[in-house]
Amino acid sequence: MTKTLEWHGCPTRYAAGMFGDKWCFLILRDVLLHGKRTYSDFLASPEGISTNILANRLSRLEAAAMLDRQVDPRKASRVCYFPTCKARDVLPALISMMVWSTIYDESTEAPASFAAAYTRDPEGTIAWYEAEIDRVDASILGEVD
Repeated sequence: MTKTLEWHGCPTRYAAGMFGDKWCFLILRDVLLHGKRTYSDFLASPEGISTNILANRLSRLEAAAMLDRQVDPRKASRVCYFPTCKARDVLPALISMMVWSTIYDESTEAPASFAAAYTRDPEGTIAWYEAEIDRVDASILGEVD
């Protein structure tokens, strides 16, 4: 029986334990930037995650208090995953890494305007994404003003 390493203490090790798995990282991208909330939304992502890996990573992110799992009020047989404050606090780092990628990834799919907007006004860009997260969540939870 192998003993799992505790990933607490060192900030780099903790972050690597949380985001080092590409699927967890992509699910967070989809929740925070693309407005995805349901299992089928995540399954439809272009990276092609398998169903068993998706179920595992959603459970892992929920256990890590990054996602809040709730029954979809629009359809009781469906579950939605909402980003927690802990997940939303990752937004500036996630966007910074994406901007870094636009510089070094010759095949980037991000428009040049994305990196330029963030470089020009990082706080405004983060605020825009925060508002979008709130809008998506409110549309699902029925809290639209």
